[in-house]
Amino acid sequence: MAAAIHLPLHLRSDREVHVVISILSGQRKAQQYYDETLKPFLDDREIKHSTHTTKSAKTISELTTSLFLPNAVKGVKQTIILLSGDGGVVDIVDTLTSVLNRSSNDPRLPSVFIKPVIALVPMGTANALAWSSRVAGDPLNTMLTSSPPKSLPTFQARFSPGARLVVDEGRGRDALAAAAAASEDDDDDDHESIMYGAVVFSWGLHASLVGLSDTTEYRRHGLQRFRMAAEQLLKDDHKYRGKVKWRKADDGSGEWKDLGAGLEHSYVLASLVSNLEETFQISPATKPVDGTLHLVHIGPEPASEIMRILGMAYQSGQHVTDPKVTYEDIEGLRIEFDEDDEQWRLICVDGKIIAPAKGGWVEMTKIPASGVDGRRVVELVC
Repeated sequence: MAAAIHLPLHLRSDREVHVVISILSGQRKAQQYYDETLKPFLDDREIKHSTHTTKSAKTISELTTSLFLPNAVKGVKQTIILLSGDGGVVDIVDTLTSVLNRSSNDPRLPSVFIKPVIALVPMGTANALAWSSRVAGDPLNTMLTSSPPKSLPTFQARFSPGARLVVDEGRGRDALAAAAAASEDDDDDDHESIMYGAVVFSWGLHASLVGLSDTTEYRRHGLQRFRMAAEQLLKDDHKYRGKVKWRKADDGSGEWKDLGAGLEHSYVLASLVSNLEETFQISPATKPVDGTLHLVHIGPEPASEIMRILGMAYQSGQHVTDPKVTYEDIEGLRIEFDEDDEQWRLICVDGKIIAPAKGGWVEMTKIPASGVDGRRVVELVC
């Protein structure tokens, strides 16, 4: 038991340690990693843990509702070792935030909430959060030697009525987790819907390529799936139509203002992280979990020009210096869609794809760290 003395607080015996194995993430190596690497690592240090293996795309959300949330409101200290991509993180963040915000007016709401600690072992394709928080290089060493976990910054995406979550490799549609003001008996189509994220929000080329490449066949190719999807989409040379408005970080008015970029766009992305892949540095000004939200916008450029600009992101984020790129510290974005075809309205929230209704809109805003509107629900080992 002497080894336990040297463990960081988030791995000590006064905590419940849960290992979540997302078997379908990325190239489906999470179970092998647990069996061959993580389990011996934990056993050698006498770290008792429970394991949970995903059965479907809803498993992590269901586990959060049935176990992690009840534990948190009872004051139980928990560490979740998450073998997944960014999608597993958003499942936990979205479920916790949705339930807590829905219950915020309930007088029975417990006054205690102990934020679960997430120790991320990246098993997805791009692993944006893991690379940006400097976990991905050596996740087990980070787990042992990191500074105290930090509260994970988050954002809210609010959709006009009729938005649906795209599931089953694009073949199915589900209701979003939180339908504002909706009761059990109401039709979700009559209400706005809300989703919470911690990594990236996008419309345009990025959202389309994530949606197109989210299939078993594409995932076999690893990171190359994104390049393959981008090449296919750029052949269409589609310009995404809609009004884009923003709230800049240094503007205290709280009003949505026109971005001034016209009605056609190629790339609209707001990021809480620095990197979308190991070397794809989308927001070079962002530091690990610093809570800033940065917009990257490219107008209606030809395919060759978009590829040139985005290629500069692999050069330490040099794309943000290009005059055709808008790069700003913002508080939020509003998009009002002017697209008849659903495929050009798709929104990406941390790898999840949402299809807004025709003629609809979406507003995404950064959730403050404190104050009456502040609610950060997990801490991240980084």
